[in-house]
Amino acid sequence: MKTSEVNQTKDWIVEATFKLLDRKDYQDITISQIVNKAGIGRRTFYRYFKSKNDIFNYVGLNLVNDFAQTILNDKADSLFTISTSYFNFWENHIDTLLLMKKAHLLYFIEDNLFEIIYKVAIKIGHIEEQDVDENFMDRYKYEFEFKLAGFWKLTLLWCTDMPRKTPEEMAKIILSILK
Repeated sequence: MKTSEVNQTKDWIVEATFKLLDRKDYQDITISQIVNKAGIGRRTFYRYFKSKNDIFNYVGLNLVNDFAQTILNDKADSLFTISTSYFNFWENHIDTLLLMKKAHLLYFIEDNLFEIIYKVAIKIGHIEEQDVDENFMDRYKYEFEFKLAGFWKLTLLWCTDMPRKTPEEMAKIILSILK
């Protein structure tokens, strides 16, 4: 099977899960309901995912790749441009963020946030993999977790604000906070 066919099937499964999630609690959604909604067989589901949780791990991986690509496309290299790109990214994925927040599934992102953003930092060249040693990681993880927690909490506040501030407005807020 071609990669595009694999991704298409996975995307059908994700889409079906999110449609169900819009109407039901996560714990009440069954694999049978997902495969029926996606129009695939149960065996096809298990060819790509081991469980419902794997679906959200896949969503998280796609978000990482999309976020890294957003930073690269925007050539974001300062706190302002990175912050703007960050909120542009979430604006483009606002439905996913809000649905996961409503369903209390943000832990699929939160539990892996450091690892996710670390991978993005390597992917975009913010960190050179060969420069990472024990001393670097010891310092970096505390600094980064501190900054990341602030960004994430602002994201959760921002996503439910109405009207939502623009990415540029959020970048200005972040700059003023960190001065």
